Amino acid sequence: MRRLRRAHQRQAQKRNKLRQRAIAAGTAAVITLGAGAGLSKSAGVSTPDGHQMPVSQDADGDLLGAAEEIAIGYLPFNSDQNRNTVSDGVELAQHCAAVIDKLYLYNPDTKMPIPYGPYKIRRALFGSELCDICGQKVNMGGIEIFNPRVELQYPDPNDPLDAVLLPDLALHYMEHGSFDCFGDVHQGRVDVPRLLRILETRYPYDPNDHRLPVDGADLDGDLLRDTEELASGYNLYDADQDDDLTADGIELAGQCARAIDSLPVFDPNGPEIDALHKVSFMQRGIEHCDICGATVNMGYWQVTNLRLGLSTDVPVLALHYMGHGSLSYAGDVHGTGRVDIPLLVKILEMPRRCGDLGTIYLPSDTNKDCRVDSADLLELVERWLEDAEINRDR
Repeated sequence: MRRLRRAHQRQAQKRNKLRQRAIAAGTAAVITLGAGAGLSKSAGVSTPDGHQMPVSQDADGDLLGAAEEIAIGYLPFNSDQNRNTVSDGVELAQHCAAVIDKLYLYNPDTKMPIPYGPYKIRRALFGSELCDICGQKVNMGGIEIFNPRVELQYPDPNDPLDAVLLPDLALHYMEHGSFDCFGDVHQGRVDVPRLLRILETRYPYDPNDHRLPVDGADLDGDLLRDTEELASGYNLYDADQDDDLTADGIELAGQCARAIDSLPVFDPNGPEIDALHKVSFMQRGIEHCDICGATVNMGYWQVTNLRLGLSTDVPVLALHYMGHGSLSYAGDVHGTGRVDIPLLVKILEMPRRCGDLGTIYLPSDTNKDCRVDSADLLELVERWLEDAEINRDR
């Protein structure tokens, strides 16, 4: 146990030295270029609690090892991909703990049918163990997780942490943002890629019932039909093209909603309008959202691009759903429907802002801010130093 802790401490010291070298090298580069630049993306990440101990081979310090990040499709040199100031590993661990907590608890002693999706079975044991960090007492047992849909269970019979169950101690640490756990019975790490596959989750966002299932083929499961991605020029093999841990369909819905909200409204008695604008067709009546019951006007906006000679109608109800990350909608007036995504994207001339889905970055724009400056050089230097540190430790 002491050896494990000493190893963690050595890893933390190495990472601190690495960051100091990266900052020094980046500062020198900035001075040479005569321009200022920010430090690593991880600089704004929230301060961890004591349960969040360093992880081996973790170049960006987000509490996910490089091999784990590659296995689950994360970026090993970006500690906060969705830019919410919470380290990716911390956020993912807490999200998984919340998902597991809400899983259906199946009792094998009953004759109830086995669920087709993920479910859990509790395996309590006579005894308890203490968390090495906070001293909390938890049952020395845990749970098993099954998912018949993907034909997997957790843990694997050869799992080094526990071959029979996912310990309650591990769940305690996951609630605190760590996939590692240390107690007087269990010491080790959760198999992150296997757990995510069984839970059928990758993104650390909270589920939202407004995100209706896609009717039609969706190869990458990003809530955009394959035909829509092909017609719009998006990648139908990648559910998260910009690597910000938000599915493309959810992201596009929000971006289009914001773009429509910002358009000028056409006034026949007002001044000349921009080529891209919207026309109000509000009506004297309301419509209810089938999911949350919210009331919106039963009318619609006509979104027009005079430069392209194109227009499309977007119900106010659809905008309500787009704000929740869905391009499909359901109400008591418009019924169920879906936005004409390829047409809307063309009319709005998406991407409209840097970072919108479909933004093309120059190869030298390493921090993806649509500018090539000293900040890109600083990030490149830091990545090089981190990569060199990883290779030296192997």
